[in-house]
Amino acid sequence: MTIYRSFLLPKAELGNGYVILDPRESHHLVRVFRARDSANVEVLDGMGTCFKGRLVTADAKAARIEIDSLERVEKAQIAVTLVQAVPKGKAMDLILRMATEIGVAAVQPVFASHGEFCITGERLESKLDKWRLTMIEACKQCGVKWLPDLASPLTFKDWLDLPVKKDSLRLVASLETSRIPLHKVLSAAPFISSIQVAVGPEGDFSANEYAQMRSAKFNPVRLGANVLRAETAAAYLLSVVDQISQKQVV
Repeated sequence: MTIYRSFLLPKAELGNGYVILDPRESHHLVRVFRARDSANVEVLDGMGTCFKGRLVTADAKAARIEIDSLERVEKAQIAVTLVQAVPKGKAMDLILRMATEIGVAAVQPVFASHGEFCITGERLESKLDKWRLTMIEACKQCGVKWLPDLASPLTFKDWLDLPVKKDSLRLVASLETSRIPLHKVLSAAPFISSIQVAVGPEGDFSANEYAQMRSAKFNPVRLGANVLRAETAAAYLLSVVDQISQKQVV
């Protein structure tokens, strides 16, 4: 049985027993997926709820779905935030997609000295819109019920000045000689409610940035025997942290 997934964007209409998708999602469902009347559809709201129903009006501008049931998923007990230094090129799209699929709670883009230059104004807004759509598509593809919070990018200094929870574990994927194997840091960690994982750009964090992160209580960790690309490092680190955090909850 084919199940199509759509997303409740701000212009969608959620009524008593039905959903009318906005034009973008309607077009995607009816024209791209070619869903027809009576097709099974799951509509995600990005806040833990999945509405399950049937397509009753296959309108490419206003698809209507009758809701039969809904499923509610609570947030993960351990919130994982990816602090990603924005890399040059299109690697950020892949990083955001994989982070969403793995189930991070939030993503904080940061402009580091060896990465993408600081983006501002209309170009920044355009980037954020594109990144959000990438994350929404990842939710739809994998059935992720919680859309991660995507923060506005910050300079490295402004990000480090943000307040941090006292019981938060902070990790940074590091190429420094003083780094510690990731599994040792995680196995020695006490009970925690949140984890921050920082990943540098293709050119890595600078020596000065590493020094500042050590002062901010980041644990420099080794991810393996090889030097990884930024997107591979993010997926590796998040996957291992996700497994450890699930064990801690259990």
